[in-house]
Amino acid sequence: MPAERRLGFIAILASAAGYAFLPVFTRLIYRLSDLQPTDIALWRFIFATPTIWLVILLRERWQPHKRPPASIPVLRLLPLGFLYAVATVITFVGLHYIAASLFIVLFYTYPAMVALIALVMGQRLPLIGWIALVLTLIGVILTVPDFSGLEQNSIIGIVIAFGDAFVIAVYFLVAGRVMEGIASMGRGTAWVITGTFLMLLFIIPIYGLSLPANLQIWLMLLALAVFSTAMPILLINVGIQLIGAPQASIISSAEPLMTMLLAMLLLGEILLPVQWLGGILIVAGVILLEIRPTRKAAIPNMSGVEMNQL
Repeated sequence: MPAERRLGFIAILASAAGYAFLPVFTRLIYRLSDLQPTDIALWRFIFATPTIWLVILLRERWQPHKRPPASIPVLRLLPLGFLYAVATVITFVGLHYIAASLFIVLFYTYPAMVALIALVMGQRLPLIGWIALVLTLIGVILTVPDFSGLEQNSIIGIVIAFGDAFVIAVYFLVAGRVMEGIASMGRGTAWVITGTFLMLLFIIPIYGLSLPANLQIWLMLLALAVFSTAMPILLINVGIQLIGAPQASIISSAEPLMTMLLAMLLLGEILLPVQWLGGILIVAGVILLEIRPTRKAAIPNMSGVEMNQL
């Protein structure tokens, strides 16, 4: 493997690992503090927004030979923050009710939802897309093998996870149009994150903003923002530049399995073999959606860049 492709491969895997820690950090924060979902969402972007801009500016300064970034349609990107903010809050609410491993696997039904919405909008779904949908749906059923044994809160969490996936699917369809033709992907992403931060500020008068009780929680929130938000975004962009979006998105599909493993090791969550099989089938469905034919695609792009903006 050439050095450039090897570096890109490592960058994408590191990015997926960073996002795999997001539900794990969140569950730990819930265990050790009284912070609410809105508090975690706000602190995440209070730290992540300046971090991503600092990283981008430093990266551009270290590469002075490159041309200045092209004009960015800021007024078109900032409103995307509304959908992004909604998805962010929903994510933290859902993780309050169900295990991190279960949430991330159910969340990964979003590519199938994108495909179905595209079909409703009149865009043809190829055969490989239908196969991916079937694999994904079977995987979801296997992931939650017995709904009868679930508590009411768990059922609420499952519904929220699917709702989060739907919001992200809508976000991708809208973002695919808004971000079309933007040369600087990093700056475009940073403006969306800035819009998310600005949108989240509006919930402070309604729900307030609690301060973390101790240094441990402060550090976890900082880690959530840096290692599960800003750093993965930078790495996914580097990886795409080195190996291309299709390959990058396929590699980043390892995220759900990484999350399941981390939840088992760090949170003590117990996973049944049938749930592992369900997770593998969902990832297989995502991969099939990403390796569709290279001719003009019928389904909007669902690359790892978009997924990993969460």
